[in-house]
Amino acid sequence: MTLERMEEIFEEDNIATWEGDNAFKGLLILQKYTNELIQGSAHDIIYSEDCKELIKAGITEEDCIALRNLNWMIENNSLACYV
Repeated sequence: MTLERMEEIFEEDNIATWEGDNAFKGLLILQKYTNELIQGSAHDIIYSEDCKELIKAGITEEDCIALRNLNWMIENNSLACYV
């Protein structure tokens, strides 16, 4: 996985829907790659690990697609999700 490919995945149109807590489901995916799941928060968004660190940890294309389908995004060089 490269940063460029990760960005492409998150820029692709997302027509998928999800049921339940998409932020929690995304954190369950991310726990495979980091012990610091939430790096920060703002008004209604949480930020997880820096994308480059997730790539170093071996995040897969499949997991990036799953996160995108859960409405996660790349913001401020980190994976982020509205809560």
